[in-house]
Amino acid sequence: MKKLVGACVVALLVGAMALPAGAKAAKPTVAFEDAAGDAGVQNSSTPGAAEAGFDLIKGEISQDKKGGDVKFVVSHASMPPTSQPAEAFRFIWGFAVDTEQYEFTVKSIDVGEPDVITSGITQDPHGEERVGQVYQGVARLETCGSVAAPSLTLATCDAQEYFTATFDPAAGTVTWSVPLASIGAKKGSLITGGGGTRTATGCQICWVPHYLERSLTPHTIVDAAAQLKSYKVK
Repeated sequence: MKKLVGACVVALLVGAMALPAGAKAAKPTVAFEDAAGDAGVQNSSTPGAAEAGFDLIKGEISQDKKGGDVKFVVSHASMPPTSQPAEAFRFIWGFAVDTEQYEFTVKSIDVGEPDVITSGITQDPHGEERVGQVYQGVARLETCGSVAAPSLTLATCDAQEYFTATFDPAAGTVTWSVPLASIGAKKGSLITGGGGTRTATGCQICWVPHYLERSLTPHTIVDAAAQLKSYKVK
């Protein structure tokens, strides 16, 4: 009996050493980095662009625990007290989970409206699910295709899900989290840089003006980056 009790005590001590109280979570993976001071018209330095919250610094991916939600954090050189100019601009992050391509479209304020581009091309209503509604801080998960047009690329996107995006002006960050099931991820899946519709326009990751919902004019990119490091899902 004494031997059994002794063995249990040793097991508990070993477990306590292996999992110390208050142990820190693994450091986030820095998926992309971008030099400060390059935000502006056509991805060049323009006065006021950084102060408006468009100067990308880095993007991180992490999980708080194994099998937990995937967290995306995008850091900026600075951000105004009211965050970025709402519906007028949006942040895009194109990425892949294993072989499946996705995009996030992130806004500090989102006004629900029909997707006239995709609806017109497919002759099927798109973007009708939130028409007329206004949301504070939204990260919209999408799957997209594209159609070439003069001077711009028209993205034909299907919204998959909507997530809350938290804009923190003091920290200069935008943060949102996504369940593994939403992006078809599992333990061991790789989250890599997207090779979808935006790459031809230099916007795998970028801030751009709102121009005909879900479209992109290459010459109006405010700041752009590329994901060079993959994240392995725990």
